[in-house]
Amino acid sequence: METKKSGYSSRFALICVLIGGSVGTGNLWRFPRLVANTGGAAFIIVMTVCVFLTALPLLYVENFMGRATRHSAPGAFHDICGKKYTCLGMFATLAYLLMLAYYLVVLAWCLRYAGMSLTGGYFGVDKEALFTSVTTANPATIGVWVAALVLVYFGIAKQEALEKVSSILMPCLFGLLIGLVVYALTRKGAYEGLKYTFTLDPKSLVDINIWKEALTQVAWSIGPGTMMMITAAMVSHKDGDITLNSHVQAFGDMTVALLGTVCVLPIIFANALSPEAASEICASGNNGLTFMALTEMFEGMAGGRFVGCAFFLCLSFAAFTSATLMAMCGVNILIDCGVSRKKGSLIVVLFLAIVGLPSAINPDILNNQDNVWGFGLMWGSLFLGIAAMKFGAKKMRTKFLNPVSDIKINKTFDILAPYVAPLLVLAVLVVWMVSSIGWSDTPWAMTFTGVTTGTILYQWIVVFIASIFLSRWYNKKIVANYYDGEEFPEMPEGLL
Repeated sequence: METKKSGYSSRFALICVLIGGSVGTGNLWRFPRLVANTGGAAFIIVMTVCVFLTALPLLYVENFMGRATRHSAPGAFHDICGKKYTCLGMFATLAYLLMLAYYLVVLAWCLRYAGMSLTGGYFGVDKEALFTSVTTANPATIGVWVAALVLVYFGIAKQEALEKVSSILMPCLFGLLIGLVVYALTRKGAYEGLKYTFTLDPKSLVDINIWKEALTQVAWSIGPGTMMMITAAMVSHKDGDITLNSHVQAFGDMTVALLGTVCVLPIIFANALSPEAASEICASGNNGLTFMALTEMFEGMAGGRFVGCAFFLCLSFAAFTSATLMAMCGVNILIDCGVSRKKGSLIVVLFLAIVGLPSAINPDILNNQDNVWGFGLMWGSLFLGIAAMKFGAKKMRTKFLNPVSDIKINKTFDILAPYVAPLLVLAVLVVWMVSSIGWSDTPWAMTFTGVTTGTILYQWIVVFIASIFLSRWYNKKIVANYYDGEEFPEMPEGLL
């Protein structure tokens, strides 16, 4: 069978796919808020440390698994660890798809607000009431959501479409962000925002809460364990630099987050009535900061319509590029089983539509799903640790990673990947689960419109049981085993 060396037209395209898949809305609304609320420069330093402790070691493992097996996440665990481990990759992928189902609804919100920025649709109205109207069974929002689903289909139905989308939107995202940063830094009062952002209190470096939030942001934003890197690496050159690609993904994500911070916080401090008022705005939730506080500021500033449109387009571009790669995680499972790419893409998009419709109608359901599957994503990091232990981290490093990489990995990887990184993620997950007990007056209620410990555990268990049954079907249907245990295989032509 003829083979192709790479499914990407250029290294630039691969970089755009990697960064585009990792960057999401959290880079532009959650990260700035965390910087403002959890120590400023201390948070940035701690998160950078967490990247080296958890993100990079696990990304190396994930990249290796995709490159070695040329399979989706379930197939990668099947080939590397054995077929009884297929369910781990299946659960991680399902969690990612369930997150994507409501994430596309958020994309629709961002697109609606980009349009309203230009038309002045949120000018002179109550911002909270408008947000409720836009997000609760709003026909226009649902229409935009359906359009987003259609665009995702066209973005994944062909392998080359994925890289074209990323290669166009990522430069646009960086261009818009840099323009917004320049604008923000020229505003009177912007200095106070920069000072607030980059002031370092050394005592904050040992604050447990900062470490918890930093590890959580790494898991949610950079995404080790989302199985996205497996998907991206499936069609990369067998001799491509694994460690460099992992570094590009991790620090490309960090760069976008920092640009977003240098844009958002100066705008807030430049337009707030006082530093105290700015701090209060930063303490509001993601939705309050983005769709209410910032829109209020866009309304009052010169050129606010265009600034607001640019900001919400940045959010939309970030959401869409990550959404396409997220959807590909599901499509590749079906391709492994002999389903055509177009048919698999249609199945995945229909699944996203069915599962996402309740979130499009009721924001309380979206909030529930955000917590259930936001935390659920962390399980993927634990599974990568299991893969590193099962295969052997030292063998992975010496035989597969270092020979194809300019950035050589030292022996610390043998400890970080199978033990330290997954244990740190597990510790954070346990802390969040314990804290969730107090989020509701009925902490164990199985409700889908609230955030409770019970609903989180219940949905995890249901999906894990489903993963076991789907894995049995997958193990019978998987059409080929590309990894022979000796070296990286060439990319099978059928993957394109």
